[in-house]
Amino acid sequence: MQGVLARGERGGDHPTVPILLALGSEAIAVLYVLAIIMLVGATAFHFLVWRKVTLPIGPVRRATDEQMFSLVVQTGTWSAAALLALLAPRAAGVSALLDDRYSLRTRLDALLLRSEWGIGFAAMAAAGLVSLAGFLLLRRHRMLGWPLVIAGVPLVAVGAGLQGHPWDAFANMTAAPIFDGIHAVAVGGWLGSFFLLVLAERRVQQHTSSPWTDPLGAMLERYFRASGALATLVLLTGLFSSSTHLTGFDDIEGTPYGRLLAGKVAIVLILMAFNEHHRRHAERQARTDERPRLVHTMRFEVGIIVLITALTVLLVDTTPPGANEVRTEVFRSASSGSADASDAEIGR
Repeated sequence: MQGVLARGERGGDHPTVPILLALGSEAIAVLYVLAIIMLVGATAFHFLVWRKVTLPIGPVRRATDEQMFSLVVQTGTWSAAALLALLAPRAAGVSALLDDRYSLRTRLDALLLRSEWGIGFAAMAAAGLVSLAGFLLLRRHRMLGWPLVIAGVPLVAVGAGLQGHPWDAFANMTAAPIFDGIHAVAVGGWLGSFFLLVLAERRVQQHTSSPWTDPLGAMLERYFRASGALATLVLLTGLFSSSTHLTGFDDIEGTPYGRLLAGKVAIVLILMAFNEHHRRHAERQARTDERPRLVHTMRFEVGIIVLITALTVLLVDTTPPGANEVRTEVFRSASSGSADASDAEIGR
């Protein structure tokens, strides 16, 4: 075999292959990323937010405990199941970036068995299975589920790190996967737990008659204590990871990848501004008649988070200007009917 895609492996795809590849489109990728965010977010919300609230013991605390436990378990279960269901379509979508003179089976074989992306795929599958098992145990109130849920978080970090960008799949190992993994977990902790916070608002009752027993206010206070550090970690690790795919500052303005990156950073900064505003005022608003306005603002932020997720997927599937020659050869998109090109063009 020469190169990642071996000689003699060319062949036409079955007519159903384009349908399979469509499942790996940007829409599937967005859902895949959201499933990862929500899976990590469920765990982060439980341990960093709800378990740290300072509500007095009483009927309000006990009732909210049950509601939040149910929310975390339901969200975690569905997120883990969604992650497992989306793994195969996502792999098909990434394989579509490989040289299209080869069949889908050959491209999948190269991606899953001959690259670090495949190791990340296995780690993400393990994360989904371990987390799903943990949340199913918790549904039966078996506390053994929590160690499994916690174990799923580092597995997500490993999987996300090695799947950070498809163009790195056949590159030499660098420090970038470490930062990608930390970035993924930090995003889940920051944005995923915010999703849970918005969902929690719909479940808990307002207790403005006794503000210091209001569950939402208590959760907001705990969330925004941790969100600043998480947001900063997301920004720094994201910038480092993206910078490895740039060759200079001119790429930011002169390439689609650079423009998408600049747009994403700008929107993240806007989200961080909202975050700082809420850190200063949200707890008070939640415990007064300003609560409806706070809720509308939080839901608007959810839309911003979805937009950031969509931009992340576009970045991942956009050719970076820093792609080296080997990656360019592996991920070249040959025109239809070029199957008779010489094997020397595929990669050495």
